Amino acid sequence: MSIDTAFLFLTFITLLINYTTMFLTFSFRYSKTISICAPIVFSIAVHIVLYLTGTQASFYRFWGGFIHFPLFFLLSKGEALKKVFVVFFVMVCTGFQLAIASAVSGLFVPADSNEFWLLVFIIGVVFYAVYLALVRKYARRFFNLLFISGNKREWALYSLGAAFSYFAMTVAISVSSGLERIALLLFAFWSFCILCFAIINTHKKAMKTAEAEFASGIISSGRDHYQKMNEMHEQLRIMRHDYKYHMAVIDEFAANNDITGIARYLSTMREQFVENEAQDYCSNTVVNALLSHYAERCGRDGIEFRASAALPNALAIPDYELCIILGNLLENAVEACGKTLKRKFIDLQIGPLGEQLALLARNSFDGKVGTEDGKAVSAKKEGGYGLKSIEAVVARYGGELTIEWNDETFTAGVTIKL
Repeated sequence: MSIDTAFLFLTFITLLINYTTMFLTFSFRYSKTISICAPIVFSIAVHIVLYLTGTQASFYRFWGGFIHFPLFFLLSKGEALKKVFVVFFVMVCTGFQLAIASAVSGLFVPADSNEFWLLVFIIGVVFYAVYLALVRKYARRFFNLLFISGNKREWALYSLGAAFSYFAMTVAISVSSGLERIALLLFAFWSFCILCFAIINTHKKAMKTAEAEFASGIISSGRDHYQKMNEMHEQLRIMRHDYKYHMAVIDEFAANNDITGIARYLSTMREQFVENEAQDYCSNTVVNALLSHYAERCGRDGIEFRASAALPNALAIPDYELCIILGNLLENAVEACGKTLKRKFIDLQIGPLGEQLALLARNSFDGKVGTEDGKAVSAKKEGGYGLKSIEAVVARYGGELTIEWNDETFTAGVTIKL
């Protein structure tokens, strides 16, 4: 097998593997068939021309990896810095496998022989088969963890790290051979793996911190609710204790035939009851405390708050994680209502739907929604973790988060298996 023929076939396989990685991982980023086919056809056409002109091998050795950039970058959706990282990621992974196959083959046969390129081809295909199986099983989950954060400053640094890893491998190939090349390649690839692990670990810790802070707020709201309940119970105990005195006053009014006095006195007593009244939304005390907290908060902020909660007695999801979902939905809704000058309202409905628990939150907002890949994202400067926390919890319980909006109303729906 000649060098040009080997490069042609390996290039085709490499291109298909790289694009398969992108499409398996980011299938939701492509809206039309042309978005998938055009980059592949373009890349293959370029290499056929290079093969026919006899310049393919030298071109691919230095610039072939960048054949992924043009149409993939133009046709795919998403943030530019994340796309840069994705391109370098696939270039590092497949480039490393080909470089290792070449270095290992050089240990057994001369590098300028046909047997060398045949061995490179065989080893490369084996590596790619294993790699594609791993991509198909783990890639989407892996990149979901990578992309938890949307901070552009962070992704500028991550993309730079991925680019550095790719160029480090290129240098290792050009300045070394044999076991030395294998060692340098392993070191460069290991450094890239550490970078990916550091990104995932940093993002997971940031999300855990955000969830812990939110949980602290839930506990605080629950404490306030229970304090209010205790105050109400104490007030009722006092009123029961003072019952005979109240009856004595009413008897005195009745003896004097003072109907107006009786009505005024009863009205005063009723106001004391209403002032200390706490709304019961459901039998789940934790959820009830959270809803009561947001009802009180909405009352202070001039937001109409309506909630209907019909929770089954037995739930697969713990109260804490259910409150993570509810709290984030309501927190986002309150913040959105604060930005609109029109009628402010929040409608929340919770109840069983077949074999699922359904949560539907509707709220007014100013009509402005940040989107990425057709999905709503936080408008906060650092990306925010509210929707990501909801998606993470929902995914653990086989559920789904759906979001819709128009010019005046934002609707978030969550389903969780019972």
